[in-house]
Amino acid sequence: MFTRQTLRRLANDNSYRRGEDYYDEGHVEKLRREADGFAATVRGSRPYRVALHQGPAGPEFSCNCPYAFDGICKHMVALGLAVLDAYGSELTSPNPAPAAAPPLADQALAAAIKAAWSDRRKGDKLRFLKQALAKNDGLARQFLGFGQPAAAPTDPLADLPARLADTLGVLDFDEDFWENSESFYEDDEGDGLQEAADELLRDTLEPFAAELLHLARGGQFAPALRYWATACGALSQLEEPASDDFGLFGDYGTDVLHQWHSVLAAAGWPAALLAAVLPPAALAAGLAWLGPHLADPPVRWPSFEASWQPLLLALATDAAAAPMLPPLLAQAALGPAAAGPLRLRLAQTMADDVAWAQTAEALLPTDAAVAQQLINFYTSQADRPALLRTAATAFATWPDQFGDYVLRAFTPTTAPTLYRDALRHRAQANHSLPDYALLRPLLSAAETAAFVQAAVEAAQARRGSVAFAAQLLAQAGDVTALRGFVLGLEWLAVSPPYHSEIALMALAAADPIPLMLELETRLPAYLHGRANAKRGAFLYERIGRWLVSLRGTAPRLAEPILRLAQELREEFPTLHGLRDVLRREGLLVAAEPDLPVPKKKSGRKPR
Repeated sequence: MFTRQTLRRLANDNSYRRGEDYYDEGHVEKLRREADGFAATVRGSRPYRVALHQGPAGPEFSCNCPYAFDGICKHMVALGLAVLDAYGSELTSPNPAPAAAPPLADQALAAAIKAAWSDRRKGDKLRFLKQALAKNDGLARQFLGFGQPAAAPTDPLADLPARLADTLGVLDFDEDFWENSESFYEDDEGDGLQEAADELLRDTLEPFAAELLHLARGGQFAPALRYWATACGALSQLEEPASDDFGLFGDYGTDVLHQWHSVLAAAGWPAALLAAVLPPAALAAGLAWLGPHLADPPVRWPSFEASWQPLLLALATDAAAAPMLPPLLAQAALGPAAAGPLRLRLAQTMADDVAWAQTAEALLPTDAAVAQQLINFYTSQADRPALLRTAATAFATWPDQFGDYVLRAFTPTTAPTLYRDALRHRAQANHSLPDYALLRPLLSAAETAAFVQAAVEAAQARRGSVAFAAQLLAQAGDVTALRGFVLGLEWLAVSPPYHSEIALMALAAADPIPLMLELETRLPAYLHGRANAKRGAFLYERIGRWLVSLRGTAPRLAEPILRLAQELREEFPTLHGLRDVLRREGLLVAAEPDLPVPKKKSGRKPR
């Protein structure tokens, strides 16, 4: 037998208590008997499908919520209580009834209903009505309309702010919401919770987005514009949900407005607004409303102009709407960030090259995409002075983006200063010796020295390339500066590591003796922990690479380097990893026996 005690046994105390609350508050909907049990929809943070039937070992529940902990969930408890109230303790279908009597004629059925109605108590009638309405959606809709005057066609804008406030203001972002979320998992650090909240907001906003898109696709241009503006204003003024136990929202209205834009973008707004065939009068009427609204909006929400911009750009792209927009934009008095791109798009749509070029020139210092378009435009017009002026501004503002273009489009003859600056920038940015070779003839002696010094200072500050700076000093023939630079580096701190090798090779080729003296001092120091060096494969590999590279670069160092390698082997006999690296690089005698490891003294005095 199925009883409340059965539910108490199947659920933990918390689930049972919360399931009771769900049932008492009317969260069980559409309860119905099915072939092998019962089913219903239980409203939690969202609707869940719950079922109950008699299994071989007792009652068996199913629910599509993500609860997977101790016992059955609260939605199952709520369904069980509803079944007990409506159908009693038997979960299986009752025994088949005896053969039914022939159906009563219509008049006899009406008389029987009338008699039964007069005999039944009022409470029985109300319980029957409640159960019938819960089981039959069609009957429930008929009941809602029964006795009500015929409703006039509803205006979706009439109560839109109130509907949005009521719908978004009652959302609960509490423990119950989180536990019933598909994103729930233990030890969450916040991402899953925020994703679940955003998903609930989008689901809640989708019916309103559907209303807006219905207006737009139906060619109701002005109502669609008004709906969008009204919804944005209303959403931006939302203060808080019913509960926010986790502090998910810094500004509830702003966060909801962001999700509103996301839902609309995914649904095809604002393209849907102009996809419909619009009569000229309808288009003019909508734009006539839009101008004053943008000039003096009832609500100006955060990012007001940025959120309007996609819609206005879509209008500016439409051949029918574009000619009507200039007076509207003048009236709206939008800021430069919104008005500039709109004027550019309008000029493009209306094929007004003069207006387009003037607007693009104004946007050039702030918009790299416009700069590229303007370059393309002047290239197509073969306007070399304008092209040079535009390229110079673009390069000065975005050198990484336009430097290569300058070097392709101009020469040292056609644009001496611009070409030299672009080549200098690329040589510095890419640490490119080939670019420096091209640049050097274009620089004066003072400019060359300044270029090299800048590279050295950048390398010393760990903002530039050590290898590039050393190679520049070597090419300049400044041995004193090269020696000071290389010996002043902490070689193990150079990144990437092979750059220290290149710098050492540059000094070995120019001034090997001071470098050899430094090696004899520094390598043992690194093995003793200089600069926090750790003994191990990295350090041993670095030492091996330095020694073998320098031996190949400066032949006069060959014998001193072999001697230094042997000294390191003798001073550090227990470092077998170092021994293996030195052998592999050919710096030790191949047949050299392993050196004996000195024994530690016992500390005992001889007898």
